[in-house]
Amino acid sequence: MRRIPLLALPVLCCAGLAACAPFDGSAEADVRYAEDFNSHEPLLVQGYPTDGSLRLVQQVVWRIADGDPDRLEDLSGSDASPQERAGTARRWTTEFREGAGGKATAVFCEPGEVHQAVVLRFPGTGQTKVLHVRLDGIGGEDGWRVRMNEAAGAPPEPLPPCAEL
Repeated sequence: MRRIPLLALPVLCCAGLAACAPFDGSAEADVRYAEDFNSHEPLLVQGYPTDGSLRLVQQVVWRIADGDPDRLEDLSGSDASPQERAGTARRWTTEFREGAGGKATAVFCEPGEVHQAVVLRFPGTGQTKVLHVRLDGIGGEDGWRVRMNEAAGAPPEPLPPCAEL
């Protein structure tokens, strides 16, 4: 019988919960998510994500790793214009694709029921990226979305205190 290391158990539990969590409520979305989950490097998780924020951040990392700015842009919140979303998605896929294609860690700051700061770490390239995720729409009806209104050439955002986890 194969033994699972004790440290892997929390990651497996989170992955199982995230794979079962509804995103847009459709069976098709769940199938796409399961296919993505099986074809990408596992995301190491620290902190306290919700099912929805974890699922969103996984998809952000996967879209960056795939070099797919169009599908990444689809994950954006309503706080960005179409031009801001497109530009941010292109910059993230260009700048972080190599790192996102390898091992990645997501540090979820403060328990977030409606918004969270998330620090992505890509140890293969030594890069970090701060994301802001939140429930979007009236009363959160549009689900979890990522803020994608970064200006071109803006300096990197300072790391929040939770990055020390």
